[in-house]
Amino acid sequence: MANERASVAVNGPATATKNRIDALDWARGWMLVASLGVNSVIISIPLLDHAPWASVMPIDLIFPLFVTLAGCGMAFAFHRQVEPWGVLRRALVLVALGLGFNAVVDATASLTELRFTGVLQLYAVVIVVMALLHLVTRSWRGWALLTIVLAISNTVMLSSFARSCVATLLTPECNPSGPLDSLLFGATHIYRNGLAGHDPEGIIAIMGALVSTAAGATLGHLILRFRKDEAASSTRIPITTVPIALAIAALLGLAAALWLGPDLLAGGPVPPMKRLWTAPFALSIAAIAALLLWLGQVALPSSKFRTERQSRFWTPWVALGRNSLLAYFGSHLMMLLLNRPLPGGTSVTGAFASLFPSAVLAQLVWTMLWLMSWVLLSIVLHRRGWYVKP
Repeated sequence: MANERASVAVNGPATATKNRIDALDWARGWMLVASLGVNSVIISIPLLDHAPWASVMPIDLIFPLFVTLAGCGMAFAFHRQVEPWGVLRRALVLVALGLGFNAVVDATASLTELRFTGVLQLYAVVIVVMALLHLVTRSWRGWALLTIVLAISNTVMLSSFARSCVATLLTPECNPSGPLDSLLFGATHIYRNGLAGHDPEGIIAIMGALVSTAAGATLGHLILRFRKDEAASSTRIPITTVPIALAIAALLGLAAALWLGPDLLAGGPVPPMKRLWTAPFALSIAAIAALLLWLGQVALPSSKFRTERQSRFWTPWVALGRNSLLAYFGSHLMMLLLNRPLPGGTSVTGAFASLFPSAVLAQLVWTMLWLMSWVLLSIVLHRRGWYVKP
């Protein structure tokens, strides 16, 4: 845990920089409210299950949105300089935490059964690649081009592979993730021991996650491009309104083209789906992230328009966003432990549910307490300037 009160420094007025980071944390805060709510489930709710394959469920939006907003944050962090050894250290810490998390999830200490892939490992790879790419370009135009190249490359690869599948459709039995991730890591070290036919955090998913982070970085650099104009603006409407609206249209347009285009060109269709983290899916999530960032700028305008009451009202969201790593991954680990049976045969969540006459009522109360606990923790840490960083 690092004691860090100062925000990331950027060129231009300090107030503009702070507001941009507040807008990002505001967006992260909403993502975390959704994540904490979904993660608090102690009863069966089919609507909150992950999509089995080529479709998207509400829960499938959360981690990709987290990664996209992380790409925006990396644009703020790397837009002036990159510290290679610091980035490498963060990545190694994330990989170690990810392996430890998998050991807890799978309740195993055996290296022959330990899953090597996971969300923290994916995040670690993304951080390293994003840092390296920031040595190539630090402009929104450069990152827009990188996003397009990564999205098209990802789609061409999946579409080409689909040609070898029955009816040119990617399926759990016919997709590049299964054979590639099994070859690199070994079947026993990937998602469900390779029996699922794919790994949602494997190499193919990482390629899709890079589309998400590149799109997020584009948005971050676009916001930075207008930071001086924002500080000097005489209107409460964010100066980035038109650029972000155009970015949303471009993201959705490219997503549609990559979804429908391969099928029209006699390749296999590449639909929006989380399981393989396809480019149409990543770009659509980036459009949602762009909208959230704009709403964050509306909710937390520049200091000349922002009131103290507004700042206090949005403090829970901003506090959650500043400690997004702790809230996102910490809540998952805590719920895993609370759902695990105790020596008496019941879990903490099970014992809690037994106190209520209705499972639905138990769920509502648990979710409310769960959200309040994490929000209060985040506010306390935020006020002390303590933020969990690898």
